[in-house]
Amino acid sequence: MSRLRRFNRKVLGLNPGYTYEAESEHDDISILPLDTEEQEELIQKFEVNAHVTNKMYINVLSVLYLLYGGLLMIFVRKSRGHVKLALLAGANSLICSCITLRYNIINDYLLFSKFKLRVSNFSINTLNIVLLVFMGWISFNHVMEDKKTLFYLQVPMVLFWVAVIVKRWAQNMEDEIADLRRLKYKYKNA
Repeated sequence: MSRLRRFNRKVLGLNPGYTYEAESEHDDISILPLDTEEQEELIQKFEVNAHVTNKMYINVLSVLYLLYGGLLMIFVRKSRGHVKLALLAGANSLICSCITLRYNIINDYLLFSKFKLRVSNFSINTLNIVLLVFMGWISFNHVMEDKKTLFYLQVPMVLFWVAVIVKRWAQNMEDEIADLRRLKYKYKNA
C-alpha cells in the first residue's frame, strides 16, 4: 500500500514530504471533480510513469540475465559431463526467460508446406520449463555433493519466476490503466 501511495504521489505531483497524516489537509483537492481533459492528463501521467518503471525493471533484469548467462558459459568451459549439460540448459533457460520478459511473441512458421509451427510466449515458457526440469533432474542426481554448483544451477529457476512475476505485474498495471479509461466521467469545467 505504501508503494502505491508513493507511486500516486509521484504521478499527481505532490510533494515528497506528503504523508498519510497530512491527507486531511489535501482532502479538498481530491474531492473536486476533474474535467475530461484533466482526467486524460492524469491517466497519461499514470501510463508514462508505469511504462518508464516497467522498462527500467525489464532492462535491469535483462542485464542480470545476460551477465549470469555469461557466467554460466564460463563455468561450461571448466566443467565436464552431466554438469556441462545442466549448465548449458541453464544458459538456454536464461535466454528463454529474457525473450519472454522483453517481447510478446506470436509467430507462425510453415515447415514442410503442411506443418505449421506456432511460436508464442506460451511455447517459449513451455520450453523453458522443460529445460528447468532437465536441469533440476541432472543437478539433483549428479551434483548433490557440490553445493556451490547446485546453487548455480538453481538460479535460472528463480530468475524464470522473477520474469513471470514482473510480466504479470506489468500486465496488471496495463489492465488497471485500461479500467481507469473506462471509468472516465464527462465533466466540463465552466
